[in-house]
Amino acid sequence: MTSDFAQEVAAILLPHLPPGPAREPLAADLGRFCVLLRDANEHLNLTRITDARGMALLHVVDALTALPLLKEAHSVADLGSGCGVPGIPLALARPDLRVTLLESRRRKAAALEAIVRELSLHPRVRVEPARGEAWLAQQRVDSVVARAVGRVGEVLALLAPVRRGFRRLVLLKGPTVDAELAGLTTRSLAALGFGQPRRVEATLPDGERRVLLSFTTR
Repeated sequence: MTSDFAQEVAAILLPHLPPGPAREPLAADLGRFCVLLRDANEHLNLTRITDARGMALLHVVDALTALPLLKEAHSVADLGSGCGVPGIPLALARPDLRVTLLESRRRKAAALEAIVRELSLHPRVRVEPARGEAWLAQQRVDSVVARAVGRVGEVLALLAPVRRGFRRLVLLKGPTVDAELAGLTTRSLAALGFGQPRRVEATLPDGERRVLLSFTTR
């Protein structure tokens, strides 16, 4: 039975999802994800956002802003997945996408594994209780996505030694990202093995601004 909370999340999401026959089932699945995340959060600190509107807009809609930058991707790794965002919403919105949730904290990884199984996403979505850079040293994916895992320069330096494991890095950031980019010149990016990022701005329904940075590896 679908909970009232899931229905509330789905109703908030519907106007913000692409039109088509899959729209309502997708909203329902995303609502179920938010219920599972909220319930897991009662036992483990996965997120500070627990209200229906906050989860719908600041987790789900926020995650889906990355979709246009992943059109050519068939496999994605969510670096430092935390509460499963953006990886799980992206997997629900793209049934063709293989997603690996990289979460080194084992209790959080176990909670994500339970959510993935409840949503019947396994084995298309997998949880790896490993540090992202260690996993990427051994595996390959088309793209890496990351939200709230550190400053831009820190993430690029972390992934530079393993950049052969992916072709594109998409960072979901806030409007203050320009301060982080100030010291990253074309030369310093090239030294790390990345090109200048493609920048995409998005505004969430509540007015919050997001900046997405898409880096290609060299």
